[in-house]
Amino acid sequence: MLKRIMAPFRCGDKNWRLCCTSLIIFAIFSLGSSPAKEPEEVWMELAKLSGEERYRLVLSKAKEEGEVVLYTSMGVDSVRPLAEGFEKRYPGLKVKVWRGTGESVVNRVLTEGSAQKFYVDVISAGGNYFPPIERAKLVGRYESPERASYPEVHKDRHGYWTSYSYTLAIMAYNTTLVSGSDAPKRYEDFLRAGWKGNFAIDADPDRAVMGLLKSWGEKRTEEFLEGLIRNGVVIRRGHTLIAQLLCAGEFKAAIELLDYRVAEFKHKGCPIEMVFPDPTTGALTLLYAARHSPHPYAATLLVDYMLSDTGQRILAERGRYTGRPGMRVKYPEMDISDKKVNLLFLRPEDEETLGKKYLLLRERFLLAR
Repeated sequence: MLKRIMAPFRCGDKNWRLCCTSLIIFAIFSLGSSPAKEPEEVWMELAKLSGEERYRLVLSKAKEEGEVVLYTSMGVDSVRPLAEGFEKRYPGLKVKVWRGTGESVVNRVLTEGSAQKFYVDVISAGGNYFPPIERAKLVGRYESPERASYPEVHKDRHGYWTSYSYTLAIMAYNTTLVSGSDAPKRYEDFLRAGWKGNFAIDADPDRAVMGLLKSWGEKRTEEFLEGLIRNGVVIRRGHTLIAQLLCAGEFKAAIELLDYRVAEFKHKGCPIEMVFPDPTTGALTLLYAARHSPHPYAATLLVDYMLSDTGQRILAERGRYTGRPGMRVKYPEMDISDKKVNLLFLRPEDEETLGKKYLLLRERFLLAR
């Protein structure tokens, strides 16, 4: 073996000792080294271990890596305490966070992937952004042991993603301008003459409209949107802006607001109340490991931590719904455990099949106004 490795090299008479010594060292390293394992190989081997043995190995290797890189669409108020909690639990490990919209996160991952530059270890973004990354083969298969605590709707069966959080598309009304008995209870209520020109919708109501497409079908959804336009719906950009304008009495009610934002504003004194329509659409926020993670052991720890009871409690304390059952939400208004709410979750496959239909309807009824 050694002769075969050294065969292509020839040492001249001059400096022959130095030359041959270098070749011998090269040969030793060639014989003794092995290529680094791919992240998915690491995760497959970890799946064969359990308990303390697995934990010790992951922690030791992760500390050698020293850091983990997270690309996320989470708000600062959520991602910062998660990162701080992780670093406190695992001293010596640093979380490097890059934040952006879901679209900018996926575009960054795709751009780096096409350039064969792999920096990210863990990705979190809305479920509608998963299919493009999956098609580009940039998502790794890592089945965290924490996934066992999650219901089927919050994870895929192949082990690529878990929904660690979700947002509900709700309706809301100004309690100063509308009494509880007159408050909207269904989407169809906004087709009544009494609401004409006095209710709003976001220019990008993807959650609600895709939920209606899934529940009602294309024809009924199209007729509903057409009815909203005829009834003078006010179109604005930005869910938070609409909630602020609703608080100020700019209009009486709104369709498709963010649950946590409405609850947050109410607890700051805004005269606003939320309504859970039928169906109430839930948009999943997914967590997945990058297929080419440069720090696969640290990625393992971070995914496990974010899906754990500890990580999920941090999100719940900041007013978010979590994928893990048993987490108490911060705001009582968001507690739907004793309410008869017809929840309809949009999974990545739903958002991919319904996305084109939604965009066509949005262009026709909302953007063209």
